[in-house]
Amino acid sequence: IRSGSDVARALAVGADFTFLGRTFMYSTAALGNEGGQHAMAILKRQLAQVMEQVCCERVADFPKHLIR
Repeated sequence: IRSGSDVARALAVGADFTFLGRTFMYSTAALGNEGGQHAMAILKRQLAQVMEQVCCERVADFPKHLIR
């Protein structure tokens, strides 16, 4: 999992949580202590964009909304 859309895909198929490693390692290496926060902001923005595209208001609605 490397992006917010990957997180959305995992949640849509029923995952309760996801892990990201490389994303945070790269951002911390590039930006130091602020890198992790910056990566999290990007992931949140990407997830929000996917949610808007599929007309889903809450993360908890992913499975219900997409699997009918």
